[in-house]
Amino acid sequence: MQYFAKLRIAGKLTVIVMGIVLLFAILSGALMLVTLSDIMRASLERRGLSVAAEVAELSSDALQTGNLFALEELIHTEKRNNDFVSYIFLLDTDGRVMAHTFTKGMPLHLRELHGAGGAEPEVLRVDTSLGKIQDIRWPIEGGALGAVRVGVSEDALRELLVSNVLKMLGITLVILLLAAVLIFRLSEILTRPLHHLMERAEHISKGHFSGRAITFPATDEIGRLANAMNDMERHLREGAQERSRLLRHIITAQEEERKRIAMELHDESGQTLTALLFSLRALANETDDENMQKALLAIRDETADTLARLRSLAVELRPPALDELGIEAALEKLVADYRRKHAVGIELVCAVETVPGDVESVAVYRIVQECLTNIVRHSHATRALIRLTAGARIVLYVKDNGIGITQERIRAARREKHLGIYGIAERVRLLAGRMELSAELPEWTTVYRIELRGRGLTDESDDCG
Repeated sequence: MQYFAKLRIAGKLTVIVMGIVLLFAILSGALMLVTLSDIMRASLERRGLSVAAEVAELSSDALQTGNLFALEELIHTEKRNNDFVSYIFLLDTDGRVMAHTFTKGMPLHLRELHGAGGAEPEVLRVDTSLGKIQDIRWPIEGGALGAVRVGVSEDALRELLVSNVLKMLGITLVILLLAAVLIFRLSEILTRPLHHLMERAEHISKGHFSGRAITFPATDEIGRLANAMNDMERHLREGAQERSRLLRHIITAQEEERKRIAMELHDESGQTLTALLFSLRALANETDDENMQKALLAIRDETADTLARLRSLAVELRPPALDELGIEAALEKLVADYRRKHAVGIELVCAVETVPGDVESVAVYRIVQECLTNIVRHSHATRALIRLTAGARIVLYVKDNGIGITQERIRAARREKHLGIYGIAERVRLLAGRMELSAELPEWTTVYRIELRGRGLTDESDDCG
């Protein structure tokens, strides 16, 4: 049953139709066999009665004259001329055998089969050492001169039936094979549109929209299904495009807000803290109280640390290099900062043929930033490689030789609210991109491969998702 469930529709239709045809052939063959057997048995019986009647008529004179030689010649001639006759023998009125065709003596039980007999012909079916026999008794002159016994063998009937059955089976097999080929081809033709619809549905389920309508000239259920598929794909494509535009707008708005907050932190809060530093230094210089001077200097140092952290936060919120110099320079600065602060050898390779758009540039920067944070905090790596290729597609590789990422570590990170990898995946998904997580042992235990749409591709031509 599982095998049948895995078959294609054309295969299932072929199996079902072939099963019905085979069942019909078996039932028809059985009915034909029974009917043909009855007909041939009746025909054999009529021929046997005809032979018995002929022998009874021709043997009358020889019986009356006691010409045994003529009787022997008569019954042997009849047996030779009718190959379905197994034996012939003649009985007188007292039941004695006058002549017979047995070469090794006549079986004793045959003579008593019909008992005393009567004036009418009789036919009995018996099992003998010669096989199934129709034993026919035909009275001679109404029984006044005895009777003729003719044994008609059914072996010939059985052989003929077997021969006919084999012929019928052969013809049935040929018809079945031809029918199977014809039905399969016809099913393939009928289900070919369904195959196209299935392929299109699989592409749509993966987020691939071709934009080409499926056209079938038929107006049947398949044609209606194709029209419904076209409408569904159009609605999904429009929805995906609208969602993509909305998500890009959201990302842009987020980055603009980050940029605004970064500028406020840098300009307003930074300037305020800088002024506070000068004031604290001036107060410290003017006071003669040593304890007061130490307290003011401590407050100044704490304020200076706060200002440094504030400026670092402003850079993280919106790195100036990303706006001023582009993604390549921003990544170089980001990698240089991580090299300076952490004991990780980081190599950066960029091949930017086409400068990515603002949204894509920010996404790449944030992804690299999150990957480096994961490497420093969780992977315990000593080496890392970042390779960026930007053209028709943006392809980013981030590799490290740390402890690696397994499904168990991912689940543990989720439980502990370390959602960096999920943030990366969500950012890639929002941009209709694709992310793969693997390993290139023994050199790299963790490999991120991220692919995004380049500047030259529109939503309609995108197939990353």
